Amino acid sequence: MRLARMVALALTVAFVVAACGGTSTTPPSKKLKVAFIWVDPVNGSGWTLQWDRARQDLETKLGVETVAVGPIAESADVIPVYEDLIRKGNKMIFATAFGYQPFTTQEAKKHPDVKFIGIGPNTQAPLPNVSTVYGNLWEARYATGVAAGLMTKTNKIGFVVAHTIPSVVAGVNGFALGVQSVNPKATVKISVTNTWYDPPKETEAANSLIQANADVTAQHEDSTATLLASAAAKIYSIGSEADTHNIAPAAYLTGTYYDWSKYAQDQVTALQNGTWKADDYSGDLESGLIAVGPLNSLVPADIAAKFQQAIADLKSGKIKVFTGPIYDNTGKLRIPSGTTWTTIDIYTKTNFFVKGVDGKVSQ
Repeated sequence: MRLARMVALALTVAFVVAACGGTSTTPPSKKLKVAFIWVDPVNGSGWTLQWDRARQDLETKLGVETVAVGPIAESADVIPVYEDLIRKGNKMIFATAFGYQPFTTQEAKKHPDVKFIGIGPNTQAPLPNVSTVYGNLWEARYATGVAAGLMTKTNKIGFVVAHTIPSVVAGVNGFALGVQSVNPKATVKISVTNTWYDPPKETEAANSLIQANADVTAQHEDSTATLLASAAAKIYSIGSEADTHNIAPAAYLTGTYYDWSKYAQDQVTALQNGTWKADDYSGDLESGLIAVGPLNSLVPADIAAKFQQAIADLKSGKIKVFTGPIYDNTGKLRIPSGTTWTTIDIYTKTNFFVKGVDGKVSQ
C-alpha cells in the first residue's frame, strides 16, 4: 500500500510456517492461530517484507502461532487458501493485497467466527468480521519530494509507478507537490509498469527514466529494482514499502515505508480480549503506520533541515498535502483555494496527475 494487483508470479502455494516465539507455557493447541496471505515473495519485496516483520512480532511479543502462505494471485485462487487456513484453526487472517477484497467478502460471510484484515480502502459492503487498513502515503511522499526537489541538478525526476490507481496516484501527486514546494522548475516523469512485482520490468522502466536525464528516481513498486538501477547509474533514488537504505546506501536518498507491527498487534490483542471491532483504517505519519526512511548522510545540512521541517509540519498538520489551489497537468483547477481534501476525497477523486507530473492516468 492494493487495487487490482497483477502479480507476474507462478501460482504455486508455498507454506512458510514459523516456530512459536515468546515465553508462554500455554499448550500449542491452545494458542491463538493467526495467518497471513502474501501476494509477493518475502525476499525481494519491500511490501511483503514489512508484513512479515509484523508477523514475526506477533510471535515474539504476543506469543501467538502464525503461518504465512504465498505468493497467491489476486484471483479466485485465494479461496481454497482461505478455506485451508480456516480448517486448520486460524481465527484471524491478514490478506495483504487489495485485490483479495471480493474473495475475502465471500469467505467472511461463510465464516463469521473468523476475523479478516484486508488492504484498504474498503470497496465492499461492510461486514462485522472484516477490517481494512492502509496508509496516507501521500504525506510521507510529500516529504521525500522535498528532498528530491532540493537534490536534483537536472530538474528531472523519474517515478516508476505500478498502476495509475487512486492510492498510487495520490502518492505521486503528494511527491510532486513536495518537489514543487521547494523547486517549481522540476518535473516528475512517470513510467507505468502495470505490475506490483516484476524486477526486470521495473529495472527497464527505471533505466528509461535515467536515460531521459532523471538524476533522482522514486518508485511505488514492491521490489528494489528501481533503487538498484539507480545505484548502477550512480544517481539518487527514493525507496518505497520498506526501509531499504542498507541495500544501496550510496544511492538511497531517503524513502517511505509502512510499519504494520503495532496495527497487527492491536488487532490480535483486541481479538484476544474480546474488544475487536471491524473498521476501515488509514494511518498517517503521526500514527506511525507510515514513516520516512533515513536521509543520506551526504545531503547538505541546510537541505536536511528543510527535509526534517517538512516531516514535522506534516505530522503537526501545518502542511496539509491536498489543500487548494491545486491544478492538474492539463491546467484544470481540481481543488479550489481554501479547500482541503479529506482522506475519502483523496481515495475517491484522485483520477488525475497534478501540475508538474509528466504522465497520464489510465481511466
